[in-house]
Amino acid sequence: MLFSHLILVSFLSLFFFELDVLAQQTRTQNKTIQEDSSDPFSGLQGVSDFEFDFSNDLKMSPSDIPVQEPEASIFISPFLEKKIEDAAESYIDNFTAQSSNTETKESVQLEIQPETSPVTPVLTPNFEPEFPESPKDLPVLIPPAPLSIPPKQKKITRPKKIVLKTKIPTIEKLLKTGDLDQVIVEQGIERSDRIASYLLLEAKTALDQGKEEKAFKLGKMAGSVSPLSPIPSFFMAKAIWQTQPFNLISIMAHYMTGLRLLFGDFLFMLPILSPILLLLLLAIFFSVLTFILYSLFSYASIWVHQITEVSRGYLHFIPAAFIFALLFFMPLLMGFPVLWFFFFAFIFFWGFYSRLEKMFVLGFIVTLGTSTWLLPFLLTLFTANGSLLLNEMSRNHHSDFLWTPPPLELKNAGWEGLFIGASYESQRGNYKSAASYYKNALEAESNSPKILNNLGNLSYYSKDYDQAILYYQQAIKAEPSLVSAYYNLSQTYREMLLFEKGDAIFEKASKISVQKTESYAMKSEHYPDYPVIEERFTKADLWKRLLNETGSEVGFDQRIWQGMVGNISLSNAPFLSVSWMLLLSFFGFLYAKFFSGKQCAFCKVAICKRCVKRLFSYQICRPCEMRFITVRRKSDFASVENAIKRVPSWMYPVFLIPGGGHLVIKKTKTGFFILVLFFLALSTIIFGEFLVPPTEWYLHSAESLLPKMSLLLLYFIAFLDLFLKRSANKWL
Repeated sequence: MLFSHLILVSFLSLFFFELDVLAQQTRTQNKTIQEDSSDPFSGLQGVSDFEFDFSNDLKMSPSDIPVQEPEASIFISPFLEKKIEDAAESYIDNFTAQSSNTETKESVQLEIQPETSPVTPVLTPNFEPEFPESPKDLPVLIPPAPLSIPPKQKKITRPKKIVLKTKIPTIEKLLKTGDLDQVIVEQGIERSDRIASYLLLEAKTALDQGKEEKAFKLGKMAGSVSPLSPIPSFFMAKAIWQTQPFNLISIMAHYMTGLRLLFGDFLFMLPILSPILLLLLLAIFFSVLTFILYSLFSYASIWVHQITEVSRGYLHFIPAAFIFALLFFMPLLMGFPVLWFFFFAFIFFWGFYSRLEKMFVLGFIVTLGTSTWLLPFLLTLFTANGSLLLNEMSRNHHSDFLWTPPPLELKNAGWEGLFIGASYESQRGNYKSAASYYKNALEAESNSPKILNNLGNLSYYSKDYDQAILYYQQAIKAEPSLVSAYYNLSQTYREMLLFEKGDAIFEKASKISVQKTESYAMKSEHYPDYPVIEERFTKADLWKRLLNETGSEVGFDQRIWQGMVGNISLSNAPFLSVSWMLLLSFFGFLYAKFFSGKQCAFCKVAICKRCVKRLFSYQICRPCEMRFITVRRKSDFASVENAIKRVPSWMYPVFLIPGGGHLVIKKTKTGFFILVLFFLALSTIIFGEFLVPPTEWYLHSAESLLPKMSLLLLYFIAFLDLFLKRSANKWL
C-alpha cells in the first residue's frame, strides 16, 4: 500500500514539473510576441491550443488549481494527502516568484534550440522537486527572426504613350504640352512638313515682332523636324538677310543649302525645274538671235557685193543692200513663224560659217527635232504639280508623315493609291486594313518587292513571325538586292530568339550595302517601336508616274509648236529637222559651186573673183594688197598675222553683248556659253516673277538681286577674258 502511495506522489511531482516548464515557455514566448507587436508575423502563435489552456490554468490562484482525485479503489491517508497539498502549494509559490523575477528582466533573443526531452527531476526523500537555479537554464522555444520586407517604393508615373487617333492633337497643343518629341519618336516620324510649316509661321511672327533669337530657334527646330526640306534653309537665309545683312557668308551658306535640298526633293523640284527649263529655252532662243545678228554684221556685206556683181554694176551698194534686206526678212514680211526666219538666215550665211559655227547651227536644229518629246515633258512639269497622286507619292518617298487621310479616291488611283492608303493605315496601327490595301495593290502590281516587304512588316507587328518570314523571302526572291527585306528578316529571326540565323541574314544585308544596313540599324534604334523598315516609292517610280502625266491633254504643246513653225503637226518635228539639215547641205554645195563672194582676210570687206588678190595663202582685197606690197618673205609674216587678228570697227556693237565679242574673234564655244548664261539671267529678271511660283520662304529682296549680280558678273568675266586675249595678241 505504501508502495502505491509513493508511485502516486512521484507521478504528481513529475506532472507539476512538466506544468512548470510549459508555463515558463509559454509566458516567455507571449512576452516576446507582445513586445514585437509591429512584426508582420505577430499574429502567429508559438504554442498549441493545448499549451495555451494550461497557461491560463496556471494564472489562477493556488486554491483554484484542481487536484486530480484518485481512483475510488485507492485509499490515501489524511497524512499523505496533507503532504501532497503542502508540496503543491510550495511549488506554486516558488513558480510565482520565479515568474515575477523573469518579467523584470529584458527578454533575450536566443537561437532556436532543437527539441529535447524534458529534464527528468531527481526526487528527494522529502518529495520536493529539484528546480533549475535560473530560468535561463530552461529550454525556451523562440520564434524565428522576422523576414525583412522592403519598404514600399514610391510609385513611378510613366508618360502615357500618345496614340494618334482620328482626332489628332494640334501642333500648337503638342508644343505647349511638350509632347512633340515623344510623338515624333513613338510614331516614327522621320519628316513632317506640316510641323515645319507651323514652326516657320511662328518664327516669321517672332521675326516681325523683333524677337530674333526666338525666330532663329524656331527656324532651327523646323530644320530638325524636316531635315531634307529646303524651306527651313530658305527661311534662315531670309531671317539673317533681314537682321544681319552683312553676314553674306552665312546667308549664302543657308541659301545654297536650300538650293541643294531643292533639287533633291522631288516635291519642290517640279515647280522650280519647269520654269528653269523654260527660261533656259528662252535663253537659247535669244542666243540664236544674237548669233544671227553677229552673222548679219559679219557676212551681209558679202551678199551685197555679190548682188552688185551679179547685176554687173547696175545696182550700186544702196539698192543692193535694199534687195538683200528684202530677201533676208522675207519670211517675217510674209507672215512666216519665227523659226522659219531663223532657218532662212542660216541658209543665207551657211557658206560663210566656220566648222564650229556650223556645229552650233546643227545642234539648234536637232533640238527643234526633239520638240515632239521635249514640249510635252516641259508642259508636264508645269501641270504635274497639280496631280494629287504624284504629290502623295512624293510625300511617301520622302517619308513625310500623313497627319490626315490622303486626299485620294484610292479605288481609282491605281496600285499607287492603294499603296499610299496602306501606308497611312499602317501608321495608325490599323494593320488589318493596311494588309487589305496591300493585297489589292499586289493584284495590280504582282510580285512587287516593296509590297511584299511591307506585308511582312504587318505580319511582324501582328506577332505572326512565320508569315512575316514567308513575305520577306518572297520579296528577296523578287528582288535579290533589296536590303530592307534582308534586314527585316534578320530582325524577325532575332525576335524569335534565333540569333544565329538573324546574324547570318544581317551579314548578307551588309554585303549588299553596308551604308544602308547601318542606316537601318540606326533608324531601328532611334524608333524602337518600329524595328523593321518600310519600303516606299523610289525616284524611278516618281519619274515613271511623271511621264505618264501627259500635259498634251490640254493641247498647249501643239499650240506652242504651231506658233513657232506654222501649221505643222508636232509629231512631224523630227522629219522637219532632218529636212532642214538636208537643205543646208544642199545650199552648202551651191555656195561652193556658184557663189564667188569672199571676205578679205585682213579688212573683212567683201571681194569677188574679179577683185580678189592673194598674199601667200590668204585672199585679200586690192587695198590690202597695196598696203602689204612690201611683204614678200615669210620673215615679215608677223605684220600679216596682226592684220588677220584685227577686228573691223563695224563689229564693235556686237561686243556690247557678253559673249558676242567672243563670236567675233572666233571663240564660238566660249561665246555661246556666255550668251546662254547672260540671257538666262536676263530672262529671270524679266520673266522670273511670272514663272517661278511664289513661296513665303524665298529671299524676296535677294531674289531679284541675285540675277542682277549674276548679270554684272557675266559682263565682268566676258570683258576680262577679252582683255586678257587682247593682251596676248589673240585679237586686235
